Amino acid sequence: MDRRVFLAAGGASILTGCASTLAPPRRATTSPAIVPLKFDAGRLMKITVCLRPFRPNGPRLEVERFGARTVVHNYGHGGSGWSLSWGCAAEAAELAVSDGHREFAVIGAGVIGMTTALRLVETGAKVTVYAAQFPAETRSARATGVWSPSSRIGLLDSAAPEFADRWEQWARTSWASHLQALGTSGDPVEFLTQYNVAGGRAPRVPETHRFLHLDRRLADLTPDWGDTPLAERPFPQRFSRSGPTLVFNVSEYFDRLVRLFLLRGGRMVRRNFPDRAAVLALDEPVVVNCMGYGAKTIWGDADMLPVRGQIGWLLPQPEARYALWHDKVQAVSRRDGVIVQYLGPNDDWGYGNEREEIDPAETEQALATLRSLQAQQE
Repeated sequence: MDRRVFLAAGGASILTGCASTLAPPRRATTSPAIVPLKFDAGRLMKITVCLRPFRPNGPRLEVERFGARTVVHNYGHGGSGWSLSWGCAAEAAELAVSDGHREFAVIGAGVIGMTTALRLVETGAKVTVYAAQFPAETRSARATGVWSPSSRIGLLDSAAPEFADRWEQWARTSWASHLQALGTSGDPVEFLTQYNVAGGRAPRVPETHRFLHLDRRLADLTPDWGDTPLAERPFPQRFSRSGPTLVFNVSEYFDRLVRLFLLRGGRMVRRNFPDRAAVLALDEPVVVNCMGYGAKTIWGDADMLPVRGQIGWLLPQPEARYALWHDKVQAVSRRDGVIVQYLGPNDDWGYGNEREEIDPAETEQALATLRSLQAQQE
């Protein structure tokens, strides 16, 4: 299920039993089964902005030749980089080794770069990751961290007819790889319950751009969501639907990727590339370009567009581990903090916006929306 598509209609009534004496009616409070998330502004640790690398025709995953140099491109995954990383890494690695070379340079240390480098080094090849920013510094580290394989993945009118099948293969391969990390040290991947709470003020606004929404092709991967039983609702007076959602604990997942890569003999070198010529001057015969949004300038990709997203990070709440959506605002209680994000009226939100400056008002309004929801239950 696409994390942006939620049922936000309907309601529920609470039937009270008979009593021998009448008492003033009491409003329902937050269910004792659900520990409330704390959306106080004083718990805010930081605000981060990420520019998702969007291409209308979908990610670029292909080979380009520059004389004797081979470049394998693997970038432009929109808001689906974490979700699709392993499937795209497998295809990129296959393209890279197809000429028989055993030495590779991977450019970029985001999730696409690290998964691709790991797949390559697992073949026994010599692999060096070159990056100006190491994992914790990349845009990938500022991701929402939820399974969202078709989030801003392409436009219906631009993607090739066969793209949906290719996307599905990436998604299913990635899903299987993510599940292999379940239960491992540090819980880099885990399932949380997400509650989609109805009754917001923000109406659904039709999208200007016809984004691809392909999640129904993966409906068999996760259990169906259903109406939340009254006793389990975080806000009993509001109708909600709930179900399991896969969450990436990004900091721990990155640590796992780096450790596995280095244990298998990989190298990481901090290096800035001012232009394409600097990349092509590397000694390795095959370069795998995983630069994300940085590829727009270095590789002259005029089709690349930014999709801005901003996240407010609150102090972790290990006693309240679940996700919440209400009135276009999402909160996910990850192990590294409770992230709060305004998702906008539709997928047009942030499209073409390359401003990476923080907007405190956006986060303040998102927190206020969730506090207002809680106040209505008191």
